[in-house]
Amino acid sequence: MTLLPKSLSAAIILVCLPLVSCGSPDTELPDDAIVSTTLCADGYLHALPELEPRLAALSWQSRSALSRAPDHLRALPQADNDPERRLNWAESTQISSAGGSGDIDLDWGEDFETVWKNLALLSSTLDVSDPTNVFKSRLIAIDKPATAPRILYMDRSGATAGPGTFVNAVIEAAGGENVIENPGWQSPDTETLIRLQPDIILTSFMGSNYAGVNDRTLRHAALDTKIQSLPRIDIPGKLWPCAGPGLIEAAEQLSQAMAKL
Repeated sequence: MTLLPKSLSAAIILVCLPLVSCGSPDTELPDDAIVSTTLCADGYLHALPELEPRLAALSWQSRSALSRAPDHLRALPQADNDPERRLNWAESTQISSAGGSGDIDLDWGEDFETVWKNLALLSSTLDVSDPTNVFKSRLIAIDKPATAPRILYMDRSGATAGPGTFVNAVIEAAGGENVIENPGWQSPDTETLIRLQPDIILTSFMGSNYAGVNDRTLRHAALDTKIQSLPRIDIPGKLWPCAGPGLIEAAEQLSQAMAKL
């Protein structure tokens, strides 16, 4: 790898500084400015509306189909975990997740307890109200069916999720039973998926914006036929790119959809 002379590197950084695309502020930041460097962190900050006036930048995915950012925040500058570009936001409080290196690093987990822990960390560190009790009340208020329907989760690649995943946590919170018994995220072979006997197919990330070369769920005729033969509920991918506050709404949507079947 060829290294650039320090003088040239400095010149490039100076050229980038005024540009939003380089991940830098276009105005002077307030002392309490907050910058999110990951999509997961974005989701947590949106759950804390008191922080909105302090947001200086959202993640590099904040304008994508996976973002829950309201329209008036999508014009904010974008940031990421690149160490050099993060220097442009050095005066702000940087929020990161999934192995990032911000001023506040959120835990990566697979359950609602992770959500409560991260909300407590952010609310105490940033001095805002903790919405955890409100979210817990919403989960308690979910009307669960008398008999739990057996649910098979699949994304467009044919991947699914068993116990110990946040998808499983949502299924149980909504009053369903996960037909997958093996723990963790997994990609069973097509024949195994076809043999399963769920009552409901739960899908996510099925839109064209998530297209990939391994779109087994859509391209395998027998698997597609099975999906079409059963009631299907789709949860928007933007609700759960990680175990974040969107899990509460995902559980509510799943419960409401099951009640209509």
